[in-house]
Amino acid sequence: MDNLVLYDAPNSPCGRRVRMCLIEKGVPFEIRWMSLGLMDQKQPWYLELNPNGLVPTLVHGDHALYESNVINEYIDSLLPEPRLVPDDPLLQAEMRMWMAFELDWAKPFRDVIYETMGKKRLQDTDISPEDLATEITKRTDNPFYLKFAMGVLTTPKNDELIADRHTLLNEKMTLMENRLSDGRSWLLGDEFSLADIALGPRTEMFPIIEMTDIFKRFAYIGAFMERLRARPSWAASDIKPDSLDEATKVPA
Repeated sequence: MDNLVLYDAPNSPCGRRVRMCLIEKGVPFEIRWMSLGLMDQKQPWYLELNPNGLVPTLVHGDHALYESNVINEYIDSLLPEPRLVPDDPLLQAEMRMWMAFELDWAKPFRDVIYETMGKKRLQDTDISPEDLATEITKRTDNPFYLKFAMGVLTTPKNDELIADRHTLLNEKMTLMENRLSDGRSWLLGDEFSLADIALGPRTEMFPIIEMTDIFKRFAYIGAFMERLRARPSWAASDIKPDSLDEATKVPA
């Protein structure tokens, strides 16, 4: 399996899923970095690859694949060792239900991350509204994206929205905690799988959205994350670009 190019962005939990899967499989790949704050992912050429206008996108030869969980199942089907999708149909269904579970709470999570990390990161660049408008209009002529980015740059943090979304996220994490409380090592039982890769990267980011005590309040989730952090693919997938203008080559 060669000629793998991953379009990714710093701090993207979805991109990290794919990086983890590729590293678990031991295959080299190249990362081409996108600036989400400047709407690189909304450029017409990128929308030809990924009409959802999100990261990640994996280009394998002449084919472009998007949606991180779909990409990971594709990788696992082509590179069956080490196996990350169980053979048992019921466990396969449970794996995909965990993926769906994460997608459900990803929306309130994203709402909060724009209000916390997203606003801080963009505002800390000291970019002016005029310069931001110039950069975004280089990439897309859709006024919605410019309006959204301007809101991130110019509006204060919405503490009421953050509190509301925290309430929803606590409910979801309580359900995950209850499922892990039977002593299982991983979400499907004793075997590590794509389900764990699907949930781990975003779960790790809860402190960034000001839920700093989550791993103490949810002890089973905390232990799950400790096991995940101990895997070599976890540290190896923690990749940041030196410059968004440069690609990163990840060896096998």
